Amino acid sequence: MGQVNLVRCAIGHIDEGGSVTLTSGTLAQQPMIGSAAVSIVNAGIEGFARAAALELQGKIRVNVVSPGWVAETLKSMGKDASQGIAAADVAEVYQRAIDEPISGQVLPAAKT
Repeated sequence: MGQVNLVRCAIGHIDEGGSVTLTSGTLAQQPMIGSAAVSIVNAGIEGFARAAALELQGKIRVNVVSPGWVAETLKSMGKDASQGIAAADVAEVYQRAIDEPISGQVLPAAKT
């Protein structure tokens, strides 16, 4: 509920047209064994953002960045970092959510 409460608190504190960007993750679309709890949270955040964007039209924008595995995180876990996306590339997707006049979007950030 932390990300939901962030949006609720932002109302009235962010200028009209301002942006709140939430974070979900690849497990919303690509669950794996043992990921049920994280998958439901990620999918819930995405659904909430789409609905909140509709309700907040003309006030604030709400989007979600859904990163895949981040290379630096994989490296710190002793895993193959080449399977992840660089943190700098994920940051570019967050910047896009802030800069572009979009709302209610789930922006994937995955290795291509």
